[in-house]
Amino acid sequence: MTRAGRKPLGPALVERLDGSQRAKQRMEVILETIAGRLTIEQACQRLGLKPAMFHRLRTEVLEAGLARLEPRPVGRPSPSATGDEIRVGELERQVVELQSELKIAAVREEVARVMPYVLQQDSSGKKTTQGLLPRCPAKPNHPKR
Repeated sequence: MTRAGRKPLGPALVERLDGSQRAKQRMEVILETIAGRLTIEQACQRLGLKPAMFHRLRTEVLEAGLARLEPRPVGRPSPSATGDEIRVGELERQVVELQSELKIAAVREEVARVMPYVLQQDSSGKKTTQGLLPRCPAKPNHPKR
């Protein structure tokens, strides 16, 4: 049975792709080992690599191809954030932070107005509790009966 159409190019298809000659040669040799046309030893000889390095290179190429074939969302990708959008996000976060600090400062001010005697400092700058609350009148000494 004969097939109509073009004969498959196989690893020779790499020549039509964009890339350096060295990269194309490496890709073609890797594909020929996968297709069973070259042994690992022959591939290493052609590329001037040791078998361990060749196996690592082939694995990297296959993993990169596999990662590219993973399912992705359909349609156009959403535009990435521009520098201005990033800056706006930072400024919005800063506004929220400053608003929170303003609320805290307002509460502190109100507490200071309502209870000014809670925190007093003596002339040395140390906090003191003297004079904060009125003392209870001293109890008279009653003789024991």
